Amino acid sequence: MTLKAEKPGAGRSLRILLLAAADVVHARRWADYFRGRGHDVLLATLDPSGIEGFEEKPLASFTGINALRYPLAALSLWPLVRSFRPQVVNAHFVPGYGFLASLVPSARPLVVSTWGSDVLIGARRGFLHWWRARFVLRRAALVTCDGKVLVRALEELGVETARILNVPMGVEPGLFHPPHSASSPAGPRRKSGKRAFRLVSLRRLEPLYDVATLLRAAALLREAGWNFECLVVGDGSQRAELENLGKELFLENRVTFTGTLTRGEIADTLRQADIYVSCSRSDSTSVSLLEALATGLFPVVTDIPGNREWVEHGRNGLVFAPGDPGRLAEILIQAMQDQELRQGAYDENTQMARQKASWENNMKIVEENLLRIAAERG
Repeated sequence: MTLKAEKPGAGRSLRILLLAAADVVHARRWADYFRGRGHDVLLATLDPSGIEGFEEKPLASFTGINALRYPLAALSLWPLVRSFRPQVVNAHFVPGYGFLASLVPSARPLVVSTWGSDVLIGARRGFLHWWRARFVLRRAALVTCDGKVLVRALEELGVETARILNVPMGVEPGLFHPPHSASSPAGPRRKSGKRAFRLVSLRRLEPLYDVATLLRAAALLREAGWNFECLVVGDGSQRAELENLGKELFLENRVTFTGTLTRGEIADTLRQADIYVSCSRSDSTSVSLLEALATGLFPVVTDIPGNREWVEHGRNGLVFAPGDPGRLAEILIQAMQDQELRQGAYDENTQMARQKASWENNMKIVEENLLRIAAERG
């Protein structure tokens, strides 16, 4: 369920121990929000950001074996909890930092924040993964998530509805907004006959996000003679593999791999594009999708529950079966041809993003619930 936020009272601040991967931008945004609201936040991590000036506390991992590094990190978390004395512990990602926090009894009250794949994929890989997820979630006073598909998955794992807070992370409206200029005061950016359609992907270059399907669809568009260009924003373990695939498909002059961009650069890139594409095979509420909706891009995304919560096929976007480049190419052609569809989607999506996907409004709901949990536990 979604709990309503109240205005924070004067002087209501918390000591929050945040356990998360600091090398992921969403974790840093989370920490910066609470710090900006006057809370004392200690971000402890096994995955340092490497960003100079960003406040974080490295945890000792003792091993490079992924299955063991979180449990063994409990040895360094235990004294940290004793010295910092948090009023609430917020652990992100169930089988990683959630499992770590659940092993330290003094790391309470515990709020676990799910990110999607940890529950939708990780918990379903076998009995031990299912057991670990249940072990973590039973110890949480509150579980935050960002979509109805995650609510259903959490309930299947035994989490009572009263302990679930469903709030998407949202986007900053001052940063992610449609282009405004004399030539394009509103509506989808208008393409001249000579300018190529601009496609953009913001997903990490990992197998889950299946950027290879986008490249294969782009090759089909090239063969069919369409005038387009594609920006692949982000990085990941598959970058070299995907760049080689682009060369094999003769896409060097059509596809550009930008690497990691700042949030400001991402917002500018979206405002210069026409169509947002996501080939993800699993998702809850994708922040990159919300960023695209807020900036007015037309979404072409996989037909999965997390996307269907935001995109209705033929109304405010188009969907296609995961892993099907032929169908994706057909859908992209439809999107490029149908100006009326893109205009209607622009109007609906930008309004929906303002109403349902405001970072500030949604994080205030999370903040109020952390204050409530801390107060209930004294």
